[in-house]
Amino acid sequence: MRGVTLIELLVTLGVAAVLLGLAAPAFNQFVIQRQLTVAINDLVIAINYARSEAAHIGSTVSVQAADAEDDNEWGGGYCVVTGTPGNCTEPVLRRFAPIDTGTLNGIDGPNGNLDGVDTLSFDARGLLTSGDGGVVRLCAVDGTNPGRILRVNLIGRTTTNDLECGE
Repeated sequence: MRGVTLIELLVTLGVAAVLLGLAAPAFNQFVIQRQLTVAINDLVIAINYARSEAAHIGSTVSVQAADAEDDNEWGGGYCVVTGTPGNCTEPVLRRFAPIDTGTLNGIDGPNGNLDGVDTLSFDARGLLTSGDGGVVRLCAVDGTNPGRILRVNLIGRTTTNDLECGE
């Protein structure tokens, strides 16, 4: 008779369990990395949307942190609003959810001011109105993953790069 013996089945299950035990931590890191990528891409989408809407309506449109706090200005969520109200009050064009997997904070603001970047405003031509750009850093809550850095220049163009959060 052909078939699989009990010993062969147990050995196969043992090997599979060991491989699964080795793969699970790597998979968790992969999931966190994907969540961080989604978070920084959402901010890029918000910035591009604000630029587009500013040109479309011919007025100032801002990306505004909803609940700016120290070391996590953008992590509490953010929105795209008309004008520069200083918070996410009406009229809100679009809201973005808080980030649970990391901290998203401004590290370099317009005219070289450090920290506190919580508003990016664009004029009717899609240009950043607040000076020479800004930098926002995204790091995982546990600090074990490479993060992302987002730079916004004077003309509103964004670039993202990997960042070692321990730096």
